[in-house]
Amino acid sequence: MSNVLNGNEQPQDGNDNAVFLEGSLVPQRILYSIAAGGANVCEVTLTAQDGHGKAMAVPVNLKLWLSDAATGVGLTATSASGTVQVKTASGADFGILTAKKALEVQTLADGTYILEITDSAKTGFYICAELPLAGLAVVSRVLVSGDYG
Repeated sequence: MSNVLNGNEQPQDGNDNAVFLEGSLVPQRILYSIAAGGANVCEVTLTAQDGHGKAMAVPVNLKLWLSDAATGVGLTATSASGTVQVKTASGADFGILTAKKALEVQTLADGTYILEITDSAKTGFYICAELPLAGLAVVSRVLVSGDYG
């Protein structure tokens, strides 16, 4: 079946529809992969995906924030003790919206971005990303102390 501009591609493999805008695929999901980094560091890999669960093969701009809520509502009341930023060569930070709590970022050309959180308290943040165009929050599981090195 063919793609439909400014609409949905009909499912070809039983997965969700893929949304296109002006001929470009629009991200519909964020996959989170959480791992311990260096001392007191948590590395969260975000992968922007299409409606079929495939990584976007283009840079994607995202708004990220740390929340205390599993729903992603609001900013965390706790600031990390260290930095909240892109891991070197793992995307780009365009701007800080709220220090150590919210950022405007861009993924690499493969749709991935690694957020590096340094926090000696190993706080249980939820990582939240806003889906472009939809404005919906996609929320990670809560971080646990074992997620920090």
